[in-house]
This record gives sequence, C-alpha cells and structure tokens, in this order.
Amino acid sequence: MSVVTLFCYLYSCNGGPYQVKQFLIKVDSIQVPGVVTSNTPFDIAFFGTVGNNGCFRFEAFRQNFNNNDIYIEVLGSLDYPATVCPAVMVYLDGRKLSMTVASPGIYNLKIEQPDANPLIKQITVN
Repeated sequence: MSVVTLFCYLYSCNGGPYQVKQFLIKVDSIQVPGVVTSNTPFDIAFFGTVGNNGCFRFEAFRQNFNNNDIYIEVLGSLDYPATVCPAVMVYLDGRKLSMTVASPGIYNLKIEQPDANPLIKQITVN
C-alpha cells in the first residue's frame, strides 16, 4: 500500500464521510504476446491514466469469455465527494493481469472502454 493510499484510507481524503464510486478506466494500450501456449499463464500489461489525483485508484480486472472473445474491464474507484486529495497523477503503469486460455485457437482480447469502443488485440493460442 502506497503512502498516498494509506493517507486516503486513514483520512478519507476529505476528512468526512464519502462513497467509493467505481468506474471503467480508459486503457491507452496493452502489451501481450501475439502467440501463447494453451494452459500456460501469460501476462497482459495495461497502460493508461486512472485519475488526476490521489483519491483515484486501480480497483480490479474483470474478465468474461464468450466463445473466442475475451472481454476485459479495468475498474477504478474514486473516493467521492473527496475535496482534499493528494496532488498526484495515478497511472496503470503496466499493471498486469495473468490469464490462461485452455483451448487452442485465435482469440480477440476486447478491452472495454468508457466510450463503448473497445481496444481489440488478437492473439493466437497454440
């Protein structure tokens, strides 16, 4: 846990009651091997901006398989209505999701975006 996260946790970023609002993070790019081996874990590295102050944070990855499409959501959270937040930019900075695909084939990674236009990357699973 970073010092900024610890500060926000202990002091609620605004010194009062707040809600945690979850949102879909805009992913600028990903790094993933073009070819992977079935039943062998591989990493997907994600890049993008989570938020413009220390009350934003990465929360979780959510994934869903539908035939040969793999849908991934990158979720963030914001302490709201935080009025005092550390003045730092929060980035994904290559945060990794490790996953395994069981069956060989060609798969589309579809990274869901806030504007409803997914970032799509094709991978081959041998």
